[in-house]
Amino acid sequence: MKASSFLKRNFCLSTFALIANFILIPNSSFASDTDTMNSPQTVALTAKEETKVEEAFLDKLWENRQSSTGKSEIVNFLKNQPVLPENFNINWKVARLVYFNANFILPEQTTKDEKLSLLQYGYNLGIKAKELNPSRVEGFYWYAINLGSYGLEKGIFTALKNAKPGRDALLEAAKIDAKYHWCGPLRILGRYYQEVPGGLISFGDKKIANEYFLKAIETCPNFRVNTMYLGILKKKQGLNSEALDFFKKAQSLPNLDGKIEESRYSKELAENIKTVQNM
Repeated sequence: MKASSFLKRNFCLSTFALIANFILIPNSSFASDTDTMNSPQTVALTAKEETKVEEAFLDKLWENRQSSTGKSEIVNFLKNQPVLPENFNINWKVARLVYFNANFILPEQTTKDEKLSLLQYGYNLGIKAKELNPSRVEGFYWYAINLGSYGLEKGIFTALKNAKPGRDALLEAAKIDAKYHWCGPLRILGRYYQEVPGGLISFGDKKIANEYFLKAIETCPNFRVNTMYLGILKKKQGLNSEALDFFKKAQSLPNLDGKIEESRYSKELAENIKTVQNM
C-alpha cells in the first residue's frame, strides 16, 4: 500500500472514531460493514401484523420515561418492533422512543445485532414519518438521529456513507423548525461538520461547525449541550482556555431535559473539564 493511501485511510479511521459522541452515546466498537439498504429489516416490518397503538399511550411512555417502570415499559414495547399504522404522530413518537431506548436505557445484555435492528427500525419509522408529513420537522430529525446512531454502531464505513443523508435531513429539519429539541438540528449539524472528514473524503468543516454551534447557542441559549459542544470543538482545536470557559458556562445552565439525559450531560461535562484542566 502506498504511503499516501495508508495515511488517507488512517485519517478517515481516526476521524470517524470521534463521531460516536454525535448524540451523547458511548464510543461504539466497529464491526464489519454491509450495505444498509440490503438489510432484511425493512422486509420484516411488512411481514408482521399491524399493531394497534394509541398516540396517548406513546405520550404516556415518554412522560414516564424517567421512572424504573417507565423505562421497562419502553423496552418491552419496542422489543418486538411493532408494525405501526400510517399515522405521522405515531411513527415519529415511536422513533423518538427508539432514540431514548438505544442511547440511554438499553439493557446491558442487549447484543450488537439487537441494537442495530432497533436503530434500523427507528430510522425506518423516521422515513415513514417524513413521507406522511414532509412539512413537519419530527420525521427528518428522528430519522437523522437514529440513522447516525445506526451507522456508528454498524461501523466506520456505514457511518461515513450515512453522513450525507443524515446531514441533508438535518438541513431540512433546520429549515422547518431550527428550534426543535432545543435547536437539535443546528446542534447536530455542528457535530457532523466538526467530526466528519473534510477535503476529498467528505464535507467536514470546523468553521461551519463553529457557526452552527454559535447559532444554536444564540437561538437556544439555556440548553447546556449547545454550549458544551462548542467547548468540545475548542478543545479539539487546542484552545483549552476557551474550551474551559464554555464548559463552565454549560455547567451553570438549568436542567431542561429529563433527569436521565441531564445526568449523562453532566457526566460528559465533568469529564471534559477534567481533561482540559490536566492539559
